[in-house]
Amino acid sequence: MIHYEDLTVGDTVELGPTSASAEEMIAFAKRYDPQPFHLSDEGAADTYFGRLAASGWHTAALTMRLMMTGRDEPLASLGSPGFENLRWRKPVYPDDQLTALVTVASKRLSESRPEMGLVQFEIETRNQDGVVVMSFVSTSMMARREPG
Repeated sequence: MIHYEDLTVGDTVELGPTSASAEEMIAFAKRYDPQPFHLSDEGAADTYFGRLAASGWHTAALTMRLMMTGRDEPLASLGSPGFENLRWRKPVYPDDQLTALVTVASKRLSESRPEMGLVQFEIETRNQDGVVVMSFVSTSMMARREPG
């Protein structure tokens, strides 16, 4: 497993690719974000999207999966207290090939819990053309290899 001590500020990794089919996007939208432009080409035709587009929350879920399963070794994650600056920058369309560029932005030891450190990751999700479709900063609570 990748622990707090294994990460260095400035480390960058590209994860992926992953994608979602039209059927997967529609199923996600029906359950979690049933806006017309996430449900059909017809519902999206006269909108900014022009055709079926993924829910931003679906894009976030795909990115999260890459972050948790896209490495040779899993992160020794203890969860997250949250994220900041979530931006959906461009639409994601069926079968777009998404990658996540993950950079260690900062890290610090926990003052109250010696078994963990806090790591801030800057994440950019990009499509097959290298266009950033989503970005955010995530704080992760990471297990230490040797607490305290």
